[in-house]
Amino acid sequence: MKENRYSQKKLCEICGITEAAFSRYMNSDRLPRTDVLANIANTLHTTSDYLIGNDNNYGYDQLKILLASSRDDLSKNQKRDLISILMDEYDRPDGN
Repeated sequence: MKENRYSQKKLCEICGITEAAFSRYMNSDRLPRTDVLANIANTLHTTSDYLIGNDNNYGYDQLKILLASSRDDLSKNQKRDLISILMDEYDRPDGN
């Protein structure tokens, strides 16, 4: 939430859930429905697996989904930075 500059209240408003329900999710007192979890993940530009702690590393498919869902929220400079990261790896002399 901090990375996206959302307060708990704002995130709940965007996702259409109550702060009480969100608090229960955060405290592991209750699991959100699948659609609610997906909505929270999309709003925070991440995956539901990441939110529930099942995924510490993104694979190609997760990165593709994450980038595709976030592309309209990224500035041109942020997009250039991401491209640069990929191209730096591509241009390495080891051929990988």
